[in-house]
Amino acid sequence: MSPSDRNSRFSISRRAALLGLAGGAAMLAAIDRARAEDEWQKIVTAAKKEGHVVLYSAFVGLATHQELKKDFEATYGITVDILEARASEVRERIRIEQAAGRFAADVSENGRTTTTLQIAQDHVFEPYGPLPSTGRLKSEFKNDEIRLPVFAIIYGILVNTRLVKPEDEPKSWLDLIDPRWKGKILSDDFRALGGGGVLFYVLMEKFGRDFMEKLARQDLKFSREIPANERRIARGELPIYLPDSLTSIPGLKGLPVKLVAPKEGLPYIGYDLALLKNAPHPNAARLLMEHYLGKKMQQSFADLGLLPVTTDTQSQLDSAVAELEKSKLLGTTDATQMDKMLALAREVFP
Repeated sequence: MSPSDRNSRFSISRRAALLGLAGGAAMLAAIDRARAEDEWQKIVTAAKKEGHVVLYSAFVGLATHQELKKDFEATYGITVDILEARASEVRERIRIEQAAGRFAADVSENGRTTTTLQIAQDHVFEPYGPLPSTGRLKSEFKNDEIRLPVFAIIYGILVNTRLVKPEDEPKSWLDLIDPRWKGKILSDDFRALGGGGVLFYVLMEKFGRDFMEKLARQDLKFSREIPANERRIARGELPIYLPDSLTSIPGLKGLPVKLVAPKEGLPYIGYDLALLKNAPHPNAARLLMEHYLGKKMQQSFADLGLLPVTTDTQSQLDSAVAELEKSKLLGTTDATQMDKMLALAREVFP
């Protein structure tokens, strides 16, 4: 046999071996998928038998909660009870119930900062296990065994379009220290948890203390009355309000205001779901968590001006909302550093 014949036979054998390995890998992957689907179907069946799930939410007045209740019950025959309260109240209620052994809630919905603190200090959650849709999460939104990201609030700068000409709109966060805006900026309080605290944290991380001290010399007017603040800008009392969330835009339609996205990007705060320890309806809880990542719920969040966390394409959005949801993200908070940042905010803005 010639050398060329031997090489040809070797190449054929090698290709056959590689094909065999590829085929075997594909078969194993198919078996794993089938096993995962079978396990998930068992959870769905068990969830239907439980027939009930309880959600504690720190997002008061979230419109999609009512849609969630109706759709989840229509789809699975499982009723959803939702308790809404401030983040601190939800956290304390969960802590007390867990300590007393009165396990009423199944799922917590809270901002990532609070959820992280509960994980570190209260130890009230447990791993939720595999969910079919976690592979569709955007790269910016990481899940772990406890926290499941489901949407985010993004913040920009609200301007009065009669007082701020298009060419004068802040194109950068750095433009806020322009002398023309001194005494003319209304702001959520940087020294407290909320949008103001998020903005201070992210801008401090991005631009440093020198910038924040220059911003402090702009004589910002702090107010925590967010809906009233937006209306004050619309009435022309002041030309700029910061930060304002994209969720405000649908309610301000028709008024002389605009949400501006600076070139560096938009600060954001993510919201997570977490499974509570000793949840009375653990399977229904996991099914609810998966439902949050479904196309219908993610579309509902987008319609409200919340940022979806999955890679699904959203449709039929208001053009202004759709454009802003495409903005890059500037950054978010780290729960372990939040107290330090709020203390720093009180130094810079006494």
